[in-house]
Amino acid sequence: MIFSVLLVATMMFVTNQSKAQTTDDVTFNLSMTVDKYIECMPSPVSWDFGTTSHQVNYGGPMESLYGAMGEWNVGYANCPFSITISGNNDANQGVPRFARQEVGAHGGDYDILPTLYQIHFTTNGVQDLFYGTWLQGAHQFPYTKSYSEAPHNGQIKMDMKAYINSSIASEAVPIRKTLIDPTFTNIQSADAGEYTCKMLVTITAL
Repeated sequence: MIFSVLLVATMMFVTNQSKAQTTDDVTFNLSMTVDKYIECMPSPVSWDFGTTSHQVNYGGPMESLYGAMGEWNVGYANCPFSITISGNNDANQGVPRFARQEVGAHGGDYDILPTLYQIHFTTNGVQDLFYGTWLQGAHQFPYTKSYSEAPHNGQIKMDMKAYINSSIASEAVPIRKTLIDPTFTNIQSADAGEYTCKMLVTITAL
């Protein structure tokens, strides 16, 4: 009787062993992260838009400039990003508007010139107007624009033209005339010389 019970128990064990799992696998879903990265070209960058020409029509007579276009590979990004453009001038107006200190015994404050920009950024082969309209006045800075797609080859290209002391659009600054008019004040006539301002382009990872 005892033998029979042992025999049955042994047969059950062998049967269960024949149904045991003989192979299995584990799937690993592995990942790693490449950090977001932004790099700007070396600065400061010096750029001369050119020299004014005497304009008789369209609000003239005046000296105005339709500036040469500059192009730069201004930055590298491997992620979506935003660009903020700001600036200042020697008159400390807090905007990238061209200005020059008057000099001489009878010189006054600063000669300030209406300043308009046309700025594009190119990523992934697509050129995009920065401000959204053809021209952006200096008074419309600082301004920020976001780019929701990473530039897949990293390139952020900037091109820029300037229109200075021009009547083609309002910049909320009086145009400086070249005209015999004894009623003119210092700020209505722009002295000859070099006018400057500063522009800061800031690229931020999103």
